[in-house]
Amino acid sequence: MADMRKLDALSAEIADRRELPAGTMGQVRVTLSGSRSALVENHRGLAAYSRERVEVKTGAAGTLRIEGAALELCAMDRAALLVTGRILSVGFV
Repeated sequence: MADMRKLDALSAEIADRRELPAGTMGQVRVTLSGSRSALVENHRGLAAYSRERVEVKTGAAGTLRIEGAALELCAMDRAALLVTGRILSVGFV
């Protein structure tokens, strides 16, 4: 597990130095559609889930927290997940 974290951190550093787009080297990519939906790509699974908060594991970037009201996990697979509802904030913790 420690080796995976080192690899994630190295990938993120290389992508940052080369100014590559998010997601190119396995980094998390978050796409918001207004305040109604959030698509999270290259996630590592859920850390927490409720109607007011969704926490997504992202590897080296930490945990992505989506807060809002009436949140729903509409779709999830190994590559991406889709959260809908009234999204009030998105950030890393």
